[in-house]
Amino acid sequence: MKVTCEILRQNPGEPSRWVQYQVEVEEGATVLDLLRSISRQDPRLAYTTHHCKLGICAGCLMVIDGRRRLACRTLVQSSPIRLEPVAELPLIKDLAVDLLPLAKKGSSPE
Repeated sequence: MKVTCEILRQNPGEPSRWVQYQVEVEEGATVLDLLRSISRQDPRLAYTTHHCKLGICAGCLMVIDGRRRLACRTLVQSSPIRLEPVAELPLIKDLAVDLLPLAKKGSSPE
């Protein structure tokens, strides 16, 4: 299925901007699968993906369509889909944030 994805791209200290991508993903794809497809178009897109992929490490925590969610557990069900970093965590780049403050609090990722 063809999906339009809008991602809030940003570097710390620079203005943010919304960038739109159109990619093909299989039915049942997760947002993490979607991001992998997008990164083939734009390898400079930053997001965290190399952790557990089981929904327990919170490495892929981001705001998906206005809600804090894990990209590895969230299915792509609509188009367009909007992705942005979690605002209350320190930004590394694009969708990648520093999860250490969350770990120190012992908070639930979602």
